[in-house]
Amino acid sequence: MSATSAVPLLNGQSIGIAYHAIAAVRDRLLAASGLTFHQSVALKAVADGLDRAGAADRVSATLKIDGPRAHALLDELAAAGLLDGAGTALTDEGARIQRGFTDAVSGLTERLYGGLPAAEREIAARALAHVAARANAELGAP
Repeated sequence: MSATSAVPLLNGQSIGIAYHAIAAVRDRLLAASGLTFHQSVALKAVADGLDRAGAADRVSATLKIDGPRAHALLDELAAAGLLDGAGTALTDEGARIQRGFTDAVSGLTERLYGGLPAAEREIAARALAHVAARANAELGAP
């Protein structure tokens, strides 16, 4: 028996296992805010300064949902008092929640990825970007 362990393959199973582990931790962080993951993506789009159409487009592309559902998420955030009535700017409460979640994710990122060599992180990022581009192409194929 070899003293070294086999290098794990980057495949759908390994990506899925990592995704679900990270998502479970992320959802625990989100629970404190009362937001769903989809709502957090919409809140971030507005926090980044996008107008309503741009925010809805980003949410649609990121979450792979249609435009009406993306606009409904923005409406939910406005109804909850986290966005202004037009859904184009964060309220004070929306900004507070966004800052808190961003800070929590920054700490999580350091705990999860800290200590990994930068070169390995760059390779992984390139591989995942390539896989995501192929998956997006599959989604666009007839």
